[in-house]
Amino acid sequence: MAITKDESNWPIITLSLGLNFDQETVEEYIAYWEELLSRRSPFGLILLHSSEKNARPERAVTQSYMNWCKRSKHEIAQYCSGIAVVIQNANLLVLYKPVTAVSTKRTYGCPGGAFAKEAEAVRWLEELLAQVTSGAKI
Repeated sequence: MAITKDESNWPIITLSLGLNFDQETVEEYIAYWEELLSRRSPFGLILLHSSEKNARPERAVTQSYMNWCKRSKHEIAQYCSGIAVVIQNANLLVLYKPVTAVSTKRTYGCPGGAFAKEAEAVRWLEELLAQVTSGAKI
């Protein structure tokens, strides 16, 4: 298992991809996305970013993941209410916070945000999920 998942707070899921975004991790991650989408139910995703230095993924691995995202973007946007990235490293948070919303929307078709603490991410996703269940537009 390359990824760690926690669904105890469903419809908010917490995921950690570990340190290596290699082919095995990407395949497992895509399979899990497909499982989530097959449920046909709104959910929010928290990605826990490792504070350790991650190795840059191989170009082919990144490309296969991005190709899957392009093919699946409409369905992701339909069911994923938002993706919150928790980055505990303050320097990395400063770098990623301004671009996370734009890059998440472009890649996945849903809102994205970067947060220092998991509790902030949960509150943000709860608000987005409440909008979806009340019929409000995100």
